[in-house]
Amino acid sequence: QDAAAHLRYVFYKYGMEDRDIVALSGAHTLGRAFKDRSGAVDEGYTGGTAYTKKGCPFLANSETAGGRPWTQTWLKFDNSYFAKMAENDKECIAFPTDTVLTTDPGFKPHFDEFAKSQSAFFAQYAQSHKKLSELGSKFGEKFAL
Repeated sequence: QDAAAHLRYVFYKYGMEDRDIVALSGAHTLGRAFKDRSGAVDEGYTGGTAYTKKGCPFLANSETAGGRPWTQTWLKFDNSYFAKMAENDKECIAFPTDTVLTTDPGFKPHFDEFAKSQSAFFAQYAQSHKKLSELGSKFGEKFAL
């Protein structure tokens, strides 16, 4: 399936635009992909990459080892997702829905802007995240608070 079309299918129905999609994708700056969740990486909760095999570097007894991050500093929210993707770090993951942001004519200008300016990314991410969060959630009785 076309990764750009997939992203637009998922987000346009919620009133998002290409700039929102790129900004929200930047949340991949944080976190990791795991074999049991994505099936696209080999790393599970043991092992990991050079960046994740020891778990959280800020916790003495971390139980968060494993997975493959999108960025080297997977616990720091910054614009490294955009600024470092072109380096093709083999210890990091980039799904087709990540890499298409660097080539699609509607996504690329925003991707390039956020790679150059962390403040532009932060400003847009805040707007896009707010837009997304204001959509609300509907839970069945099973999940009622």
